[in-house]
Amino acid sequence: MKPIIGPSAWTREVLEQNKSHLYRLSELEISDIFDAVAKVERASPQLHEIRKEDFLLPVLGPVLADLREEVIKGRGFVFLRGLPTEGRSLYKTAAAFWGIGCHFGRAVSQNGKGHLLGHVKDLGADITSPTGRGYNSASPLGFHADSCDIFGLCVLKTSMSGGQHRMCSSVTVHNEMLKRAPGLVQELTFRFYRSRRGELPPGETKPWTRQPIFSVTDGYFAARGASSTITRSQGMPGVPRLTERQKEAIKVYNEIAAEIAMDVDFEPGDISMVQNYVTLHSRTRYEDWPEPERKRHLLRLWLSFDGARPLHDDIVRDHAQGIQEEGITLHAPLDVA
Repeated sequence: MKPIIGPSAWTREVLEQNKSHLYRLSELEISDIFDAVAKVERASPQLHEIRKEDFLLPVLGPVLADLREEVIKGRGFVFLRGLPTEGRSLYKTAAAFWGIGCHFGRAVSQNGKGHLLGHVKDLGADITSPTGRGYNSASPLGFHADSCDIFGLCVLKTSMSGGQHRMCSSVTVHNEMLKRAPGLVQELTFRFYRSRRGELPPGETKPWTRQPIFSVTDGYFAARGASSTITRSQGMPGVPRLTERQKEAIKVYNEIAAEIAMDVDFEPGDISMVQNYVTLHSRTRYEDWPEPERKRHLLRLWLSFDGARPLHDDIVRDHAQGIQEEGITLHAPLDVA
């Protein structure tokens, strides 16, 4: 494999200086958003029934179209800052986030419960258990990519301490590996076994799936995280043990990601839209506020961009519809306990 040149091969130093990834919403654009929220609220649709054509944004819409191109074919992510959340109902904020998300892609299920709107908050989940999910814990999360094309976050409340969001370009990780350990890059093109965390699609009996960490399809590069789903699969029947070279390649991959990552200081009202094939993210451990109403809470969307760029067959199979289980009903809960 050769070094990949382009806007997705960004570095922390450049973005911290030029802030090109950060878009500040104007007062006119904010009014545009909440005018659209008022219209869908009057029509009383369920949140998950709102579509792009229901959430027209004559002012902000053209900007979002450009930002979507940047997410899918450019840098790979964008932050929108300035959505006012204080004093607004959870429905209004969630509808604003959902409506903006509709301009980036189609919402898909994030778990075996059929949640189209996710809630990143500490519910005491044990991430070391076979079915544990990190977004419902306060534990640190290693560098990974979510199981969808684009993931979106909307910050409602931040933690008392910790919870630092970190991001890096997986393209830059790949390029740096080529410099430091070129012999290990090929190891990451292997179709690694990954745990499904107990969430099996209809008709599937195997508790694991397979995906390469690095792949190139019709000239388009994609990377996946070398994350805990690989480790969890190692104890499953029929899954071969990782070779020493694979272990070393994963170690170098994660070390480089941590070394080059950019720290993100989230503020209430921040919205991020991140493409999972050129970007990795992680989170440090956090300590929450004792008062329930102040606890850290982020809304999350998993979005499909429906074939907007070529992807490896394994990725298309696992990500096109999100996480599916037999008999689930898709819905968008306004909160979870």
